[in-house]
Amino acid sequence: MAFTSSFAVIFREGLESVLILGAILTYLEASRNVKFKRFVYYGIVLAIGATAVTWFIASYIIRISGANRELIEAIAALSATAVLFYVSFWILNKIEHKKWMEFVKAKVWQASTTGGTAVFVMLSFFTVYREGFETVLFYEAMFGFAKYMETYVGLGFVAGIATLLGVYFVTRKLGKRLPLKMLFGLTMGVGAYLSIAFLGNAVRELQTLDILPFTSLLGIVPRLDINMAKMTGIYPTLETIIAQAIMLGIYLVAASYVLVLKPRREEKIATMRKSRREIDESTTH
Repeated sequence: MAFTSSFAVIFREGLESVLILGAILTYLEASRNVKFKRFVYYGIVLAIGATAVTWFIASYIIRISGANRELIEAIAALSATAVLFYVSFWILNKIEHKKWMEFVKAKVWQASTTGGTAVFVMLSFFTVYREGFETVLFYEAMFGFAKYMETYVGLGFVAGIATLLGVYFVTRKLGKRLPLKMLFGLTMGVGAYLSIAFLGNAVRELQTLDILPFTSLLGIVPRLDINMAKMTGIYPTLETIIAQAIMLGIYLVAASYVLVLKPRREEKIATMRKSRREIDESTTH
């Protein structure tokens, strides 16, 4: 579970960067502006360096926090929960992927026509660093709860990076499109699971610090193995179960709206407009 969670985090966070950077480089080659490609690579290298520095600072702050470490880990978990919640529903609207590509092409065209090399550096830098910053937040929260499972988290990270590189070279060399709808749907589901797990762990940490009340549900909710409990966030306390149930309910309601109710409403509106046009045309004739 630690391996899969780690793999899912880095793959989901890196996928968008891979797609955008691939589009930038492909557009530069198609428009015969290959001289700007090296500036894209400069931005990528700078972003990776900035992400590494961010990770070092975050780890250092947690390491020296001493007695406040549990509180910092709880805050990191709550922050990761909030970001994952936002990202998961943003992924549901990945139909707007074409708008992203149009935005990228507009930026590339503007930079290539004006000769603005700095734009390519900044565009690739922020494309990678934005995802890198979120990745640091998620992994710090994960490491806080995946104690003694760091090896599996690390292996998941390496496997995710290797898969992203494979996706990049396949899309660049063969020009094949990924099944984005299925892929983003899967990563949205994993993101929902991780945010629920992070939330359960954060509430449990706050209970340990006596910040939140503790109501035992032993006998009703089974006590999981400590490693399983930390990777799922499920504990036999009323407060953790209620928090996770509310989060799950929000996901189910919102996903039902985005995936079922909204498409049906849009289809109904489109059908009504089509009927009106046909009536108008028949009336005109």
